[in-house]
Parts: sequence; structure tokens; C-alpha cells
Amino acid sequence: MTAPAAFAARPLGEMEWEELLVRYEITPRALNAALDDGDTAGPARERLRGLLGALVRTELRTAALFEAMRSGAALDAGVTSDDDALPEEPRAIRDQFARLRARNFAAVQRRGLEVWDWRTHAGPDGEVSAYQVIQASCALDGETLAGIREALRGAVA
Repeated sequence: MTAPAAFAARPLGEMEWEELLVRYEITPRALNAALDDGDTAGPARERLRGLLGALVRTELRTAALFEAMRSGAALDAGVTSDDDALPEEPRAIRDQFARLRARNFAAVQRRGLEVWDWRTHAGPDGEVSAYQVIQASCALDGETLAGIREALRGAVA
């Protein structure tokens, strides 16, 4: 995953912010389409679990970052998701991710433009903004969708 600090700290304007939020919100639907087009119980299963597990871990970290940004408290560095705790079925992991993403989306979407000023210290990434965190998540979303499609195509070949 690209570190959040690699992205711009603020959007250029409201349209750029809204476009990013749309991309952030629609990923669970894109995952539904990608997974529904293939055999998730076949040879691609473990690769799918790894890809989807990375999304779950990222959403857990995002939730912790947003909470630290809102409260002004230090980020809890221990926020992780053990792959052994993930459901076995890739579609169940997708559902777990979708719940986490919906919660994180609601945390920023309903607060309007004040979110542009949210920041926190994120360990080795230094100070990051909510905008950077969402951009990094969307970049991972794209990589993950491509990996899922590749894994499912490879399982058919």
C-alpha cells in the first residue's frame, strides 16, 4: 500500500473531495461484482483471502486514524487484524470489509468540509490528513480489484 503521506494533504476543491468520497464509497460494490464473476472456493481462495484481508486491515487502521484525528489522542499503534481471525470464505471477508468501509465513510462524509483539517501523527508515516488516508485506501482498492480479477482469471485458466 502506498503510504498516505505520498498523497496531497488537501483536495484542490470541493469537487475533488466529492469525487474521492464517491470512489471510497463504491469499492464494496465493485468487489461484489468482481467476486460474483468467479469461483472463490477454488484455487484462487488463499490469494483472495490475502487481498481482502489487506483491505480489512487497512479499514481497521483507517478507523483508528479517524478516531485519533477527531479526538486529538495519539494513534493506537496496536491496531491490526490477524489473518487467522478472518473468515474462511472470501465473500465473508468482503462483507466484513464492506461494514468497516461503510462506517469509515459515514465518519467523514457526514462531517462536510471540516474533515479537510483532520490530521494526526501516524507513526512512521508522520502527520497524515484524512484526505491522504482516503487517497491511500482508494489506491489500495484499485490494486486489490486488479489482483482479484487476475486471481480469478488465473483460476479459470
